[in-house]
Amino acid sequence: MERNESKAPLVLMEQVIMVLVFALVSAVCIQAFALARTTSLRMTERDHAMNVSQTLAETVKACGGDPEAVCEKLGGGIDGEQLFFYYDSDWKEVPTSADASFRMVFEKEASDGFCKYGRITVSDNAGEREIFSMRVAWQGAEAYE
Repeated sequence: MERNESKAPLVLMEQVIMVLVFALVSAVCIQAFALARTTSLRMTERDHAMNVSQTLAETVKACGGDPEAVCEKLGGGIDGEQLFFYYDSDWKEVPTSADASFRMVFEKEASDGFCKYGRITVSDNAGEREIFSMRVAWQGAEAYE
């Protein structure tokens, strides 16, 4: 007597395994796309921060580190030896921190007589996450005397 066994359970099991594999792979792909989006946004922020920092650094060098002259050319605010600049989410300068998403701060550092130094730091408006930072050096006016 021949036994005619159905192969339906085997085919069904194979299909269930394929669906599980497909679900696992799709979950990994979705996470990869989400990470790529986050990374892209961070890199865009960093690129904008580098651009505004470079503009500030060149202006500081051109003005010899004079905070009033820098603010006259770029705007921003002065608090002692610190300069503050605020930007919205589209990296357009805004006058106050209330409207800002990002802030850039320039602080003078110690000098060695010939060179003057400062640090530019760009962070989120709360100051919790630093996006970009760079050191600036320029020759002081007394170096020419």
